[in-house]
Amino acid sequence: MTSTTSVQALDPQLADIVRKVAEVGAPPPFSGTPEQARGRMRQAIERTRAGKALPEVLSAADVVASDLVDGQLIEVPVRVYRPLVSEGRVPTIVFFHGGGFVLGSVELMDDIARKLCRDTGAVVVSVDYRLAPENPFPAAHDDALAATRWALKNVDTLGGDPFRVAVAGESAGANLATTASILVSRESPRRLVAQLLVVPGVDMARDVSEIEARGIDYPMLKPNDLRDISRLYMGEKMAQATEFPPSPLRATALESAPPALIAVAGHDPLRSEGLAYADKLAQNGIPVKVLNFDSMFHLFFGMFEASAGARLANDQICQSFSRWMDAYSSEGAGYSAATFN
Repeated sequence: MTSTTSVQALDPQLADIVRKVAEVGAPPPFSGTPEQARGRMRQAIERTRAGKALPEVLSAADVVASDLVDGQLIEVPVRVYRPLVSEGRVPTIVFFHGGGFVLGSVELMDDIARKLCRDTGAVVVSVDYRLAPENPFPAAHDDALAATRWALKNVDTLGGDPFRVAVAGESAGANLATTASILVSRESPRRLVAQLLVVPGVDMARDVSEIEARGIDYPMLKPNDLRDISRLYMGEKMAQATEFPPSPLRATALESAPPALIAVAGHDPLRSEGLAYADKLAQNGIPVKVLNFDSMFHLFFGMFEASAGARLANDQICQSFSRWMDAYSSEGAGYSAATFN
């Protein structure tokens, strides 16, 4: 799992996006004020979505999730998506969007959550966690834990199947998803059936100079962007970046973590980080499957309207995770009873 070499060319449609971004001289994603950075993201997403139909779901409702974290009541806005086919009990997936803890929202990642709901047949709880730098560490992690606990306590009114509650996340959201899954599973082993981690960023104390030393021009996520993410989210608590949370790659006592499906991209500076985390989970006895998408870049999961290759990759991830949840549910029967192909 630890190979870091990408040998496949970047998907042509994604390469065209990279070329156009370079031609207009787009600034780095986290440059300027947070409001400016978020405005650029919003405009880019709105342009991409214009004229395109959203993945169809039965309903989408905004509610507030709440639970205690370290004795404090945490209230988190969430959007609950229900699949078209929802007869009987269906899975529940708590989903955390990407954006480096600074960018993104439930509304901007609406299409991603809708597609996840449609393609897995699960109720999806998309979490609008607080963003940095206005809300630095541990705000997003506290929100993630509160939302996950809330979903578990309210599963009867969500998907209804207590044996198929899972977490999922992309990039920074994958950090939140796996962190919440570890903490919840320490409290109540095997309450969560699985975790889906797409291009996970799981080490806030990563050695960015090592990434620079590779001499690879990674598209859409540069080494300095990774520095910005850590700086903006960790704030005055940068010294805690080596701890868990916020760095699941540095966590111990992972034996109760749920089975993990991890998707990595070939043209992504975080690919080796995702593979290292897969190795660590496996070494702790956690079932792990890695999906490699060698022609993709870091942002591919949400690019399914812009690239046929990205759509195929997203399709495979959703379909694989649906089977992964089914394989490891078995009504709490244990991991050894599950099979997955």
